[in-house]
Amino acid sequence: MEGETSRFKLFFINHKKFFVIVLPILIVVAVAAIFWIITKPNSTEETPNITLNKKNSTNLVASLTNGVMVTADIANRHPVAVMIENSPDARPQAGLNSADIVYEAVTEGGITRFMGIFSQNYPTKAGPVRSARSYFIDWLSEYDAFYAHAGGSPAALSRISSYGIKDYPHSNDAYTRIPQAGIASEHTLFVDVSKIYNLGVSNKKWPSTYTTPSWKFKEQATTFGTVPKITLNFSTTQFQTVWTHDSTANTYSRVMNSVNHNDRVSGEQITAKSIVVMTVSHSANPPYAGTGKESEWTMTTIGSGAASVFQDGTRTEGTWKKPSRLERTRFYDSQGVEIPLNRGKIWVEILPQDGSIVAPSV
Repeated sequence: MEGETSRFKLFFINHKKFFVIVLPILIVVAVAAIFWIITKPNSTEETPNITLNKKNSTNLVASLTNGVMVTADIANRHPVAVMIENSPDARPQAGLNSADIVYEAVTEGGITRFMGIFSQNYPTKAGPVRSARSYFIDWLSEYDAFYAHAGGSPAALSRISSYGIKDYPHSNDAYTRIPQAGIASEHTLFVDVSKIYNLGVSNKKWPSTYTTPSWKFKEQATTFGTVPKITLNFSTTQFQTVWTHDSTANTYSRVMNSVNHNDRVSGEQITAKSIVVMTVSHSANPPYAGTGKESEWTMTTIGSGAASVFQDGTRTEGTWKKPSRLERTRFYDSQGVEIPLNRGKIWVEILPQDGSIVAPSV
């Protein structure tokens, strides 16, 4: 009995030491742990976003096509050039609002035609696709672009061959006919631009990137000029184009033949950050022998001529210069200084010498 009492006293003394010394320490540790859990940052949600934003802000570089800040893998991705028609039966077109740059020039009969340069985005539907013209080839050569088209004039097809253009004409692997009631089949051909790029790289072993020197670019202005509207007369009113400046978004919205020019797929009106108007000399050629069909025009693409650059609600008058087929067409002000363009979508409007620009000169 006495031994059991001694053991009980010893047990009590040992546990008393535990409660007096160890337990307070455990309580302090537990309280500290609870406080840390309650107040610590939510690392599982916020840290990835911070890292992503930091990565985006440090890794963006200017696109070689239109200066938009993009990730490095897109900045010099190889461009694809697509011929898109503009006859009334072809409207509204698909894909023009996805192009980095669009060239518009007159073909036979005063009908304008578009060439979209795609690099940042490759839409799965662009068109209607139409035939090549030789003067467009001189502009696409600046980008060494993969060329999507459906046939072409004899002069254009000859240049494609002799220049070694990376040609991807109408075929079944990337082009599709989409019939439409009351519309001739020639206005129903569309192309998957992403397939042109992927098949060009994988099957034809064309380069996935390019290194052509770019234009000079700038950040958009914060205050705007007093040129709110540009009217371009290419030929007839069916092809008259009006660009209106939106001072809220600092973009230009396109109207053609008094109708908003919208995209066929998205329904959105076509817009651009900069409009470059080049005036070129042209002349008609005799009809093709034995066909009676009008031949393609001869148009000045190499050399120089008058130019106007519209951006930020302003107009800068100057000169365009293209020393050779492979060199970039550049735009200079009246002092001979290259005009930097706003980063964003660019339309290059090529007016024949008998066309006109209606806009204030400032």
